[in-house]
Amino acid sequence: MLGGSAGQFVVGPLLEGGLGWQTVWHWLGIASLAVGVLLLLIAPSESRPQTAASERASLLAPYKVVFSNPQSYLCGAVAGLLFVPTTIGDMTWGVAFFQRDRMFSFHDAVVTGSLVPLGWVIGCPVLGWLADRIGRRKPVLLGGAVGMLLSAALISLTKTHEPAVVGCFLFGIFSGAAMIPYTIIKEVNPDEVKGSATGGINFLTFGVTALIGPIFADALGKSITATHNHVTHFRDSGLFWMASITIAILLSAFLRETGPKGRKA
Repeated sequence: MLGGSAGQFVVGPLLEGGLGWQTVWHWLGIASLAVGVLLLLIAPSESRPQTAASERASLLAPYKVVFSNPQSYLCGAVAGLLFVPTTIGDMTWGVAFFQRDRMFSFHDAVVTGSLVPLGWVIGCPVLGWLADRIGRRKPVLLGGAVGMLLSAALISLTKTHEPAVVGCFLFGIFSGAAMIPYTIIKEVNPDEVKGSATGGINFLTFGVTALIGPIFADALGKSITATHNHVTHFRDSGLFWMASITIAILLSAFLRETGPKGRKA
């Protein structure tokens, strides 16, 4: 999440200073290659002999368990609906909307948008700790989602720079709740498929992103340069993401409580 913030907070000013976007991707490619080499050197290897048939069976069997559980789909839907306001709303369209609709400078738009992933750095561990501390997942998930809703309202329904800065940072902190379904999906599935459950929720989460991204682009993104009422346009984009969060809250009601105290109850 800190890397996500750096992607805006660090790279934005570099681009503003004249660095070509192609150069950014070249360096990201080199860094990714270096990480791949390090993983190859330090990751432990397995020496268990397997036939081709057993490899296919071992790959598919855990996912059959995960995707046979309706709770897995609920976890993916809730996480996806809570993630899209940040991954699509902020990190994809945020700078453009702050520039065009709010008339922020490029620098201010980048800094304001980068506060959302910076908030993740605080919100993810704090909300995770809180869920463990009280022994329940759903109250923290719902509380974080409500906090996202209120922060989105602060960003969308005000017109000055300061509320947007505060709102984006708070939104990032509360959006740490989007990680709690990642815990829940591992707890509603057997221990032996926890790794596959994590892969499954990533698939579902970013499937939601792939579905909603084009919808937002068609509904509001493409009209960002053509609209004459930028206040209403920015407000409507906020309402779009608030609707996403509201649906996530409603679906969360159907999630099973998997925290230690919830299981005892």
